[in-house]
Amino acid sequence: MPDYAELRAPEDGELLFRLSKGDEPAYRMLHDRHQAPVFRLSLVLMRTSWDAEEVAATAFFELWRKRDKVRVVDGSVLPWLLATTSYAAKNSLRSRRRYHRLLSRIPHDGNVPDHADEVGRAMDMLKISEQVRDALRELNSRDSGVVVLCIIHELPTAEAAIVLGIPEGTVKSRLSRVKARLRGTLNEYAPRAEGANA
Repeated sequence: MPDYAELRAPEDGELLFRLSKGDEPAYRMLHDRHQAPVFRLSLVLMRTSWDAEEVAATAFFELWRKRDKVRVVDGSVLPWLLATTSYAAKNSLRSRRRYHRLLSRIPHDGNVPDHADEVGRAMDMLKISEQVRDALRELNSRDSGVVVLCIIHELPTAEAAIVLGIPEGTVKSRLSRVKARLRGTLNEYAPRAEGANA
């Protein structure tokens, strides 16, 4: 008779514990389990699939490097990975802006490949429009982390606070400030007043 304890897939917390002991198969299982949503978010935040792959790899590298400090929320490391992905994307975009400013001073010919179709597919999967994606790119890394966790992935503020390692009140105030800031930019997403169409 099979041992059902051996057949069940280990939970993220168990895998993280094994990972903290240097267990590489546990790392591979966590990677395989969460790679798709991490890459989709990377693709939304970055401009090319190549950059998105680099950001996703950075997030998983941080999972390995900070394995003793990773926070599990509601039995999953995915919220921590998503916040890390958001930070990695912001850092990468900042570096690329500096690099492109330097390149813009050098005369050159040729076209840059456009990965708009792939990015568009990722946005369709996450139901994020180009306008929302552009607004996310304009936020600093602290604010974008809160938006990704609380608005896009609908994590409660208490759990987002655990992932980000900040007080819940700070998450709420950042969320309120960001919503107020984005309300003007993203008018089509603003809530309609009750009875407006009556």
